[in-house]
Amino acid sequence: MMEQPSMWELRILELLIAFFLLLPLIRPFIKGLWTMDGLAVLPILALGIAAGLFPAYGIRPECFPLIVYAIILNIANLPALSSVLRRLKNDNFRDRGPLSTGIFLGLLVAVTALAVYFVPSLDVDMAASGVHSTLVRDTNRNVDLFLRIYRPDKPEQSGKSALLMLIPPAAGSLLTVDRLCGELSQRGFVVLTYSRKGIDAPAVEDNGTKHLLSLAGNIRLLRAIFHGTTWAAANNLGRSLEEERKQDLEFLLSSLKNRDGIGNLLSEHTNQNLVFIAGFGAGGAAVVSLAASPGFAAKNPAVRGIIGLESPILSALGQESPKTLDISRKEAGWLQFFWANSSVRIANLKPRKVKGIDQLPLPEVPTLFILSDRALYSRYRERRYMSALESFRKGASPAALVMVPGAGPLDYSDAPEKYPLLSLLLTGDMAPVWTRADYLPGTASLIINFAAAVEKTGPFKRTILDKNIYININRAWNMTPSEYILGL
Repeated sequence: MMEQPSMWELRILELLIAFFLLLPLIRPFIKGLWTMDGLAVLPILALGIAAGLFPAYGIRPECFPLIVYAIILNIANLPALSSVLRRLKNDNFRDRGPLSTGIFLGLLVAVTALAVYFVPSLDVDMAASGVHSTLVRDTNRNVDLFLRIYRPDKPEQSGKSALLMLIPPAAGSLLTVDRLCGELSQRGFVVLTYSRKGIDAPAVEDNGTKHLLSLAGNIRLLRAIFHGTTWAAANNLGRSLEEERKQDLEFLLSSLKNRDGIGNLLSEHTNQNLVFIAGFGAGGAAVVSLAASPGFAAKNPAVRGIIGLESPILSALGQESPKTLDISRKEAGWLQFFWANSSVRIANLKPRKVKGIDQLPLPEVPTLFILSDRALYSRYRERRYMSALESFRKGASPAALVMVPGAGPLDYSDAPEKYPLLSLLLTGDMAPVWTRADYLPGTASLIINFAAAVEKTGPFKRTILDKNIYININRAWNMTPSEYILGL
């Protein structure tokens, strides 16, 4: 795959940063550099360029070690920089020994190699061709949704294309599903997705402007993602995010039915009576919860199936109850009451944990759960994936469960090629059956094959998938082999 020019530019900037950091380090050992006092300014210039990478190219995890290194080197370089700014002669750099210089050089090589090697193979900017971007407002909640609609280059010859509404992960937002949406649109779907300020990191306007979350917002989001299945406080943050996604989806479905709603934004080749809904993370949990609400199928006959991609359902989990006082002031003396009341208050200061299932959503329409291969192991299955697995197992509607060996929590998206370092750090536990380049077409194929199994007369073409993929079906589909369900 040919690399996009902007990715080459990113690599050049990283090497330029490393060069600016290198010159002050090697200055003591090259006599021709001794008189160049201005070299002391280069580390702070390198730090400025490094900080500018994030607004230009988004959050680049592989650049964090390089930035940390630049900060440390700038701190060590403060005396030399101060001398230059005061126009004083400073020869202290010549006192630096080869050992300390060697350590700094070794670290510089390591962090630069990390940044350069993990430059993404895909342009981090989003596709523009074949995509319609616009803003819609939910006036009841005073909320703006930035919509992106992906249309096939060649509409279905035999009829209209089905509509797929896709909720992206809040962390990464549209940047992490852009290529997946494009892949799905070229396989028969019109894909509608969106982002929202204050929820998505980042939200992306119709003109391409990106809105990042505040530091506090990012901390809340990360707590919900990493601790939402363990601690009650983080679980509550995740529940609130799921509820926001759920209300967004309710608005979009309502607007789709409205004559003056978003249906007018879709092309004439879109079959608005053939709808599938997919969601990542909290979005997937919201889709499952909404589809489990009483009467959902009857109220939304156009929705034929839903897909939850790596979506633990935090709102389904129970929490430890706070301790309560079991005696009254009248029943006990004041000293005993005081002691008991104090003990309860102190006990409730301890963070409460997530415990078991509280209210399990059981969707009223066919459902596909796509999970990391970690769901095969009890240490994950009994915590992060418990809610999704129980919803799959106990549902009365047809449901399929897919786990691709080697797939990590981020891999059913653009992450393997846009954020290769994150994909490497959050890998699956088994030997992979897909390469990094397989995840986009592979995930699209899983969704298409599921739609084909649900809507047998629909405009979907099955794809033969690797036989090593783990596939289960629940009792509602127990008369049909899994090989038929997903076209293996």
